[in-house]
Amino acid sequence: MSERLAQSLLLGALILLPVKGVQAETPEDPIYIKTSNGWNAAYAHGNEYAEFRVIGNGAKLQDPYHILLQKNVGMMVSFVDKKELQNDTDLLSAHAQWEVDYWHQHASRVESNTREDLTGTRKDLKVTEIRVYNDKGAQMSSYLIGLAAKDGVFVLSLSKAKKDIDPLVKELVSSFKLVPRTLDAEETKRLSSEAKAQR
Repeated sequence: MSERLAQSLLLGALILLPVKGVQAETPEDPIYIKTSNGWNAAYAHGNEYAEFRVIGNGAKLQDPYHILLQKNVGMMVSFVDKKELQNDTDLLSAHAQWEVDYWHQHASRVESNTREDLTGTRKDLKVTEIRVYNDKGAQMSSYLIGLAAKDGVFVLSLSKAKKDIDPLVKELVSSFKLVPRTLDAEETKRLSSEAKAQR
């Protein structure tokens, strides 16, 4: 067995371990449950969690926080505590500004715009497109999908953002929701049963 295959199997076992109900506490890392067409994911913080779906069998988990969605398109999963943000009355705008401020420290130029065309009428989340330029004019683009929570913002960050991934962003937005329950062993078992029903 190759070393890469062994590492992949080990990573898979670590990611899927909480699904078997072995863990009694809320998992600290996002968990992924395989479905017939991708992965169902849950990421807990306190007594609530964010749920989302990664559609497509081509998606490859790199680790609990990084997913290769398709060729040249990666996604990072994170949570930003509201203590990090300047404004806790509008967490989504504060988070987007926090990200832009970060990139201003590391790039020659930063542009951003809110993509309401990707969120529809939802007010519990925000999609921000950020374009970062270095001093030679090279550009890196990303989408930030922020979901408001009680204590901060759950974030799905996609890069290398291009117009042709807008449908992928819309899929993620449609499945990205806050669940006001603790992600304990019983809840994880329920999610696993739902995933099995989707197979």
